[in-house]
Amino acid sequence: MSFAPEPPSLMGANSIQEQRERWDRKRSRTARELVQTEQHYCHQLELVSTFFVEILRAKGTLKQDIRDAIFSSIKDIQSVNQSLLVHLENGYLGQGLDKFCSHLDHYSKYVDNIYNAKKVLEIQLKKNKAFRRFKKLQEARPEFKDQKLEDLLQTPVQRILQYNHFLQDLTANTSPDDPEFEQLSKAVAAVSEVSQRIQNNT
Repeated sequence: MSFAPEPPSLMGANSIQEQRERWDRKRSRTARELVQTEQHYCHQLELVSTFFVEILRAKGTLKQDIRDAIFSSIKDIQSVNQSLLVHLENGYLGQGLDKFCSHLDHYSKYVDNIYNAKKVLEIQLKKNKAFRRFKKLQEARPEFKDQKLEDLLQTPVQRILQYNHFLQDLTANTSPDDPEFEQLSKAVAAVSEVSQRIQNNT
């Protein structure tokens, strides 16, 4: 039995392999968490879109300009994120995030309007009895699980900040020679820009 040390080149190859395996494990864990939280987030967007935006438009309880002021681009955000979720669930992280980032203008619009949305919602709840009653009835639905409209309207802002964390983790645990590395790096820069807008608007 030989106890001779491994040649330096072999030791180096082993340590590189171990590093790649560590990256893969961490990346897989982050990717799983991203998919799970994205599923929950898309469900929250669907609640607002289905039980508020669409029904309010059909009933005419709020005028269009008021609806636009409160809900802004949330329908567009829902559509973009539904597409992202399909990519993530099928394992196409880089491709999905790359496509997602080309539609971040919907988030920028939403973030820039968030303060105004809050004020308009407060005013409507004070002066519009029909809307106040409608909101209460919708929030009492079992699908809402005690979530309030005010909290749900904040979720796109909170999600952008979460993307920042997820994308930095994914990039840090992706080998620079991986085809997805460049897509992830671009996504980090694009999401960071929207995160900065959030800080400027709060």
